[in-house]
Amino acid sequence: MIDHSKFTIGDTTISVERDFQPKALEIPAPYRRFIENGKTDITLRMHEEVLAPAIGEKKFECPPVWSLYRHDGISAIRIYEHMPGLGRTLILPQEIKNTDLYFDDPAGSYRDPFYGPTMELLMVNYLAHDLGAIIHGCGIKQDNCGIIFVGESGAGKTTMANIWNEDSKVEILSDDRTIVRKQGDHFVMYGTPWHGEGKFGSPASARLEQIFFIQHGQTNSISKSTQAQSVTQFLKCAFPPFWDAAGMEYSMDVFSDLSASVSCRMLSFKADSSIVDFVNKLI
Repeated sequence: MIDHSKFTIGDTTISVERDFQPKALEIPAPYRRFIENGKTDITLRMHEEVLAPAIGEKKFECPPVWSLYRHDGISAIRIYEHMPGLGRTLILPQEIKNTDLYFDDPAGSYRDPFYGPTMELLMVNYLAHDLGAIIHGCGIKQDNCGIIFVGESGAGKTTMANIWNEDSKVEILSDDRTIVRKQGDHFVMYGTPWHGEGKFGSPASARLEQIFFIQHGQTNSISKSTQAQSVTQFLKCAFPPFWDAAGMEYSMDVFSDLSASVSCRMLSFKADSSIVDFVNKLI
């Protein structure tokens, strides 16, 4: 018996399948809004059997959460490998269409792709194939205009999301991770289920019109960001595949294109409703 569910994130439909457990797959709340029965772009098959240990040479690690290995062009991402009951391995072929997820302990906890960074790592690698990037930013949609407030942890993304959420004309697409993709001659931004403390995550999208690199301040103020400065900020606040030379080259092209074609500015903001009027006057 094969049980499956489909999710569309960033205009990409992932079919999650499994060849074990007859009961229905338990889908966490952040992912439920992204359920959509579209044409499959990626198939992620979950397996009950334990994967053989030969998974190649270690190429990158993000301790203590995950490490990436590679052998004959196939990537294996070991997630929570030192945490009993949680270990899993995501297998990604060069062409990321049919992928596999193996669990170290068939009787372990959270035998699904939603716990931890599994789905996000799948999307990071998929988007790096000339498709887009994930930005560490709060994305909002206002009158079909997309704005991303980009920043590292603690810069104020969730604070910004909570302030803008008070405006009934605004939809918060994400308070932490926003996908950007080139569509023709412009960029489109998409919400994701990978939320921050505010737990904002919407499957909606909008044409990307404005990017602000944010930080907390005593007053609301704006300054220019050169193309070089903007690319540097994206490198600090995005999720490029550092382990993949071709993917990194493409990611750099995306950041350069974003910096050249979308208005990018530095924004210091006071954490109250005054920032809404301040930004609206700018745009």
